[in-house]
Amino acid sequence: MFLQKHKYPQEYLSENPYVSGLLTGLLTGLAVGFLFAPRSGKELRKQIAGTVGDQTKEVKHQWDKTKAQAKETVDTIKTNVGLAADKVEDEVNKYADKAVKEADKAEQAGTEAVKEAGRLSDEAKSALDKFKDTGKLG
Repeated sequence: MFLQKHKYPQEYLSENPYVSGLLTGLLTGLAVGFLFAPRSGKELRKQIAGTVGDQTKEVKHQWDKTKAQAKETVDTIKTNVGLAADKVEDEVNKYADKAVKEADKAEQAGTEAVKEAGRLSDEAKSALDKFKDTGKLG
C-alpha cells in the first residue's frame, strides 16, 4: 500500500482517506496555531525560559530554606542531647558523691567497731588475768 508507485501524489491521497485526513488536520492545526498564537516563537521561547528560570529560583530558595531548617533542627537536637547528658552526668556525680560519703561512714563505723572490739578484748583479758591471780583458776 505505502510502497505502491503512483504517478501523482493526489492519487495516493485519494486512495487513503486516513492519510488525507491526517495531513489536512496537521496543516489546519499549524495554520490555526500560527494565526492565533499570542506571541512569536522567539517571544514564547523567551517567556518559557523566564518561567522555568523563575521556577528554578523558587525551588532553590525552598531547598535552601529547608536545609537551613534541617540544620537548625539538628543543632537543637545536639543542644538538647548535650543538656540531657550534662543532667545525667550531674545525677551520676551526685550519687557517686553520696556513695563515697556512705563508704566513709561505713569505714568510720568499722574503725570504731574494731576499736571497741579491741577494748572489750583488753577488758576480757584483764578480767581473766585478775581471776587467774586470785587463784581460783588454774
